[in-house]
Amino acid sequence: MPLNKPIQKQYFSISEVASTLGVNASLLRFWEKEFTQIKPKTNARGKRSYTLNDIEIIRSVYVLVKEKGFTLDGARNALKARKGMGAEIANEARLAAQVKRSSAEKKALETPAIKEENRKEAVKRLKKIRAELLTLRAEIKS
Repeated sequence: MPLNKPIQKQYFSISEVASTLGVNASLLRFWEKEFTQIKPKTNARGKRSYTLNDIEIIRSVYVLVKEKGFTLDGARNALKARKGMGAEIANEARLAAQVKRSSAEKKALETPAIKEENRKEAVKRLKKIRAELLTLRAEIKS
């Protein structure tokens, strides 16, 4: 294993999963009861830890129910089959998540570029304000 490889996170909390999908944590708990494929690990206190496989299944459920308009029974049947449409939708969800993740990473890396003319204008205004403040200070001191 290369030493310079970044460490990949293995488990995610319910709030992390909910925020990445844009849903409430209560919906994830509900789906966990409805879909037997979603099996997060829980500790003694009941805190859920989702693996990447769990998140992939949840994304598939999200795509089926929220985007494709499936009923819970229809989504359950599509996931059980895991062939044809269920597998296609799972792959679509995986690809959409990768695209979303890569675009989010790009946005995080990009810094807002300030145009040079805007920067010069701001510096000019600040110098003018500084000059006015210095004259006011001189007037107050005298």
